[in-house]
Amino acid sequence: MAGARRPTVRDIARHAGVSVATVSRVSRDDPKVRPETRARVRQSIDALGYTPSALGLGLAIQRHHALGIVLPGLGGPYFAELVQGIESVAVGTGLAVTVLGTHLRPDADRAVRQLAQRTDALIVQAGTVEDELLDTIAASLPVVVVAGTSRRLTTVRTDGAAAAHEITAHLLQVHGYRRLRFVGTPDGSPDPTSRYEGFRRALAEHGLVESGGPLRFGFEATSGALAARELHARGDLPDALVCANDELAVGLLATLPGLGHAIPGEVAVVGFDDNALAGLASPMLTTVHQPVFEIGATAARLALAPDGPPPRPDSHVLETWTVVRESCGCPPVVGGPIDATEKTGASA
Repeated sequence: MAGARRPTVRDIARHAGVSVATVSRVSRDDPKVRPETRARVRQSIDALGYTPSALGLGLAIQRHHALGIVLPGLGGPYFAELVQGIESVAVGTGLAVTVLGTHLRPDADRAVRQLAQRTDALIVQAGTVEDELLDTIAASLPVVVVAGTSRRLTTVRTDGAAAAHEITAHLLQVHGYRRLRFVGTPDGSPDPTSRYEGFRRALAEHGLVESGGPLRFGFEATSGALAARELHARGDLPDALVCANDELAVGLLATLPGLGHAIPGEVAVVGFDDNALAGLASPMLTTVHQPVFEIGATAARLALAPDGPPPRPDSHVLETWTVVRESCGCPPVVGGPIDATEKTGASA
């Protein structure tokens, strides 16, 4: 019919009940697509009269034997463990891994587009790339988002709000603390934003408000040290500090005692992630265990599946739990931090 809209790859995917990445794989005769899926897609292509666009073919015409990872930065134990989890799957399939850090890059969008042209799938940390750009790339390439939500793409994450609510409730209910403050910058990045929301919700349920706004110095251990010095200078220590990650908490643990403040005697400190330093710190850090390695591995398995990620947004929420150690005010447990772990199941 004259003037009729030309069908797109998304129309074919919707008609066949598959992902747009699967349509592209069928268009280029990718042998990994299951025969029954291939037949269903070809039937939809014939029914709708679809012709792959030059742009789609340009992105998907060949296999590069590489998996791309897009992160805001490359430093810190969280990103290191996430990449290790992704690599554990990619290496087993014979793919190389290429990591792009976008922090402070004025050409970040262009760099992400170029990476997409050199890889067979992308795993992207939530909040790192604009949704519109990801949608464009996902039309021809499998894309999985980690540590956040998406209206259109498959995601792998934990429920940071529920986990932060749980560890904050521990401070309120078990220890009776009433003056609590959040350490971290809950702006822009989904992870600290959700953790801050859970922190505030736990306070509200106990008829409390936060004892001052978030201490916004960043997310590294040095940022925790800066927060410690700021609190000391103002002479306004709360009962407890709830940190957006373990690095901030370790910075506080390393700095506050030198300024004359006992942990947990004068102020309790808790973290999030349960990285390798949490059980080695003194006092040992009470924190939320987040399965970062498995988040990466799950994202890689979804991105590299024969038929690509599911055709509709699919959120995989992995379990977290509170790890009770010493920094919250609980006594040391004989046997070490493993025996002190309370698996309370903060998951959706």
